[in-house]
Amino acid sequence: MIEIFKYKLPNGLRIVVHPDITTPLAAVNVLYDVGARDEDPEKTGFAHLFEHLMFGGSKNVPSYDEPCSV
Repeated sequence: MIEIFKYKLPNGLRIVVHPDITTPLAAVNVLYDVGARDEDPEKTGFAHLFEHLMFGGSKNVPSYDEPCSV
């Protein structure tokens, strides 16, 4: 059975920990409860715009996947 510990900080941040002592690595995944379904019906489209801006890169980070492959 997979061992999982769940915590919720006073500021609402939820943390899920799955310890694995078989490897000397640590991995962090960050998930946000935001997106098109959370938009104000009067102000739709921001989630879609943000998606394009994130994956389009920038002057300092030309490829979104580049920092992820370190």
